[in-house]
Amino acid sequence: MTVPFIAGHTLPMNDFYDTRVRTTDVATTEAWLRAQYGRVDLRADEAAYAEHLVGDAAFSLRHLEWSARVDLSYESDRFLVVSSTPGCAWSVGQAEGEFSVSPGMLQPGDRLVARVDHPELEVVTFDPERLAATARTLYGDDDLDVRFRGVDPVSPPLRAYWESTLRWARTQVPIMAEPLVRAHVHRTLAVAALEVFPLVADARERRASALEQAAVYRSATAWLDDHASLPVTIEDAARAAGSSTDGLRRAFAANGCVASTPEEYLELARLSAAHVDLVAADAACTTLALVARRWGFTNVESFAVAYRAAYRREPQATLDR
Repeated sequence: MTVPFIAGHTLPMNDFYDTRVRTTDVATTEAWLRAQYGRVDLRADEAAYAEHLVGDAAFSLRHLEWSARVDLSYESDRFLVVSSTPGCAWSVGQAEGEFSVSPGMLQPGDRLVARVDHPELEVVTFDPERLAATARTLYGDDDLDVRFRGVDPVSPPLRAYWESTLRWARTQVPIMAEPLVRAHVHRTLAVAALEVFPLVADARERRASALEQAAVYRSATAWLDDHASLPVTIEDAARAAGSSTDGLRRAFAANGCVASTPEEYLELARLSAAHVDLVAADAACTTLALVARRWGFTNVESFAVAYRAAYRREPQATLDR
């Protein structure tokens, strides 16, 4: 059985896959492992292998069961975070360890040498360009080159943070076919990886940049909430938050869970306020057009379209209930 992506194999952009592989034949297991991982020495008369792979071009989650004793040498072409049950000793250059003791970060060009003895592994794979794009957005540095100083997490608390994030991500696997779920899982894991493992870039500068963007985001969203009924612009919000318009957009891209742009957030704030008015209004005393105009929607039809998308019902039905 073949899969659409393992190790160095690639996929068309945005393709989702959910694939399982299982074999109990020694020759098939060895051939499969060699095809995926390069140099492999299967040191057993009996062997079985199982893998569940789910993801897309940006990232993947992989659960592997190695019912065998294997020596392997593998050169990574992506960023991989690997953790396991006992039985996976590794070395990368001069560094060495056990993936059951601590998850490890492999990056493009790393040569992993491992001795595998009946473990189960969890592997998160990141496309280098997508991870770099997330890092540049998160830290507000358009020139940031994503490279890590080592394999191990920065600290035990951050190691625990990665492990809890991975456990949460695994709970999302049954619904990962949904693009929005997948995008959220990808971003959450990517941010965790960037925070947990030591980037070459100055950590204090990155942290200051991330905190500054979070502060700009909080200030701008509060200001937009307070001024949603007024004819304000995104430039007004940027000035109120002490940022440039470009800086405000970066802050939303890095921190926006509800909306990824300030324009989207302002529209949602106005929709929310209009919804409150519709719920409280007397249909005999007001009209849909009046409520729409009060919250900056000059066209009733465009307001109705946005309202239906947000609340899954007609605004007139809310007013008339």
